[in-house]
Formats: sequence, C-alpha cells, structure tokens
Amino acid sequence: MCLRRWNNNARRSRYSIACVCVVCVLLAITHTYLGLHVLARGIIFVDLALAQVAALGVSVAFLMGKEAHGNEAQLYAFAATLITAFAFAKLRNIRDKIAREVTIGIVYVVATALSIVILSQSNQGMEELKSLFNGNILWTRWKEVGVIFLMYVVVVVLHTVYRRMFYRLSFSDNGEEAPGFIWEFLFFASFAIVITLAVNIVGVLLVFAFLIIPAFSASLIVDGFFKQMLTGWLLSVVGCGVGLSLAYQFDLPVGATIVSILGIVPVISAVYAKYRN
Repeated sequence: MCLRRWNNNARRSRYSIACVCVVCVLLAITHTYLGLHVLARGIIFVDLALAQVAALGVSVAFLMGKEAHGNEAQLYAFAATLITAFAFAKLRNIRDKIAREVTIGIVYVVATALSIVILSQSNQGMEELKSLFNGNILWTRWKEVGVIFLMYVVVVVLHTVYRRMFYRLSFSDNGEEAPGFIWEFLFFASFAIVITLAVNIVGVLLVFAFLIIPAFSASLIVDGFFKQMLTGWLLSVVGCGVGLSLAYQFDLPVGATIVSILGIVPVISAVYAKYRN
C-alpha cells in the first residue's frame, strides 16, 4: 500500500510513522554490519537465499492454516533458516568461491520455486507471495518493533563480546587460522535470526537492499571496517528517509521506493570516489 492512502484510510498517528522509522534504523544497524561480512566473504547472495528460505518457511505455515505473520509462522521460518544456516556454515569447506556462490544461488532459486508451488495451492497464496516479497512495513506495530529490538540486541551483544572471533571469520589474514565450525554456525545462526524477523515486516527485496547496498556503497568511499560500518549506517538511514518522504509526497509503494532510492546510492558513491581520487 502507498503511504498517503495508508495514512488517510487508517488514520495513523505520528507515532506509527515513527514506528516505521525505528524499524529502518534497526535494519540499518544490523544489516550493514552483516553486509560488510558478506562482501568480505564473497558470498553476496547468501542474504537473499536466507531471506527466501524464511519466506518458504512462512509459505509452509500458511499452507498448514497458520497466520502468515503470526508467531507460529515465524517459528517455521526460523526453523527453515536455521537448518539452512547450518548447511551454509559448511560452505567454508568448499575452497572454490564460484562453487559456493552457485550453491547459494541454487538454494535461492529452489526456495523461490517451492514457495510459488506451495502458495499456488491457496486462493490467497499469490497475494501472500507478493506480501513476502514487498513486506508490510506500514502495518508494523510497536509490539513487533519491541520483539525485533530485543532479538537484535541479543545478536549485537553476541557479536560485540566475541567481535574478534567473528571478525576473523571474514577478515582473517593470510596464514591465520580461522575460528572453527561452531563460530561459523553462530555467525549464520545470528544471520538467520536477523533475516527471519526482517522478512516478516519489510519483505525479501528490502532485506537484500539493506544488507548489500549500503555496505557496498560505503566500501567504495572509505577504508576500514569501522568507518565503512558507520558510513553504511548513515547511507541506510538517509536513503530510507528520502524513500519514505518521496513515497508520501507522490503516493508510491514504500518498500519499492526505498529500494529504488538505495539503488542510486552506489552510483553516487562511485562517482564521489572517482573524483576524490
């Protein structure tokens, strides 16, 4: 739904708009950090694959008569992403980066196809599939924001306390032995938590955009993990703010508008980096 019509029909208050903004900030903080790890590992589409697996879990729950955005459906989604996270943690054993990326791409394609097949069995299935891709960020409630906040705090604390171990997973120097499988699994498991909660609200497309675009754009203009993370946060928040503003002014779909604005950011970053150099 477009922002202006949503505001008029539902008579949402400024607090509801603030709810959407808080979600965008939470996504910016967590997704930019994970996006930098993904870029360093060269597994660009792992986030898209996990997001689609989460959507597949919701699709299965929906077919079994569960509320698509209810707690039970979220458990289905989390179980699906956790199993996939375990499998992805094994990808480090594959030395060929192309083979790893192909494997991740296959997971994404198959998960998408299965979601379509499953949801085609329901009269409302195609609408739900559209919702899984585009999200329902305008209908986010403060209760949902609270759940996301608490779970994201757990992830942030985990990655802060053991930041050196997680950093070595993605940025280990040549010759330095990377941490073992348990740390690899913890990384992908925390990834699964972040993705599952985000897909339920903002959809697959916006999740991928928040994970990759700000992190990649930041890497074009600054060096160093910490500086790139801060810059990525700024780019995410600014892009989201501009997207929300344009969606309201011109009565456009919110999620698609934000993704479109974020899509311009790498171009601006590349031009800036070229002329700066």
